[in-house]
Amino acid sequence: MKCLLPAAFIAVTALPVAAFDRMTHQACRASFERLTELIKPNDSGSPSELRFISVTTDRWCQITAGDPGFETASFTELEWRMDGTLLWTEGAVPPLGLQVRVRGLDPDEMQGGVRTDRPTVSVDVTLRQEPAAGQVIVERAVMQNDAGDSLAVSGVFERVFLSSPSMMQVSMGSATFKAGLMSMTLEGSYENPFGFYIDVEMRGVPQAQRDAAFDLISRLPDGLISDASRAEIGGFAGELPKPVGTLEVSVVSERGLGLMQIGSSFFASAWKNNEDDEMRNEWEILLDGLLINADWSPAGKVAE
Repeated sequence: MKCLLPAAFIAVTALPVAAFDRMTHQACRASFERLTELIKPNDSGSPSELRFISVTTDRWCQITAGDPGFETASFTELEWRMDGTLLWTEGAVPPLGLQVRVRGLDPDEMQGGVRTDRPTVSVDVTLRQEPAAGQVIVERAVMQNDAGDSLAVSGVFERVFLSSPSMMQVSMGSATFKAGLMSMTLEGSYENPFGFYIDVEMRGVPQAQRDAAFDLISRLPDGLISDASRAEIGGFAGELPKPVGTLEVSVVSERGLGLMQIGSSFFASAWKNNEDDEMRNEWEILLDGLLINADWSPAGKVAE
């Protein structure tokens, strides 16, 4: 297996790792209350829910499905902790670091209520911001199940300043994607083990899935991906719907890919009936300076 770790991540790993706060009941309840105020400002039920937030022995905040207020939760357990909790609870700005662990997610529900025998999924996420550098770093975001399937993602975003609500508004226009790394290992027992949404008409139709993947790969601009990496992704696509092995993909942007640009382009493409050539030209301009590297290691070669 090749090492596709972008230089941006090498620089990030050189930074000192900050310790996370030892969460207390008060901190847990205050952090959850701040979140509910943000996403559900008119919800009168949150005070009663706060009473059932607990603290684990290793000082993580914890919510358990089935507790009053969480009877319909889509998970069995939700845990979190922060670095710089007071920034969030008293200043209403994101903390310096956030770790979240979710257990018991149902891939069938995530995929719109289909019925399969796929095992439940767990998610672990670690986020960190470097205020002086204007960076937000996804140190590691992992989805996995007990069957041996796992998906790990890391990423670096620049020109993101979160010190105040006004700076956060500015960052909405300035934020850029700098580098990302994805590693996905599939054991092959289950189709779409993580519950990602795919067209119902394609589910269970191997050739339709392979054709759709090959079509997407063929549309990637030549300057975006080398022939070798295109062939690697093609090898993965040829094994759909149940590939067995590990796919690694790294993405690096020389200048930084503006998140506002991406959103605007997706919105525009959804409302415009552009010809394929016109859309291809637009995406080539948008993705100029972006480089994708990929490595597909089938099961027999994963250990090599």
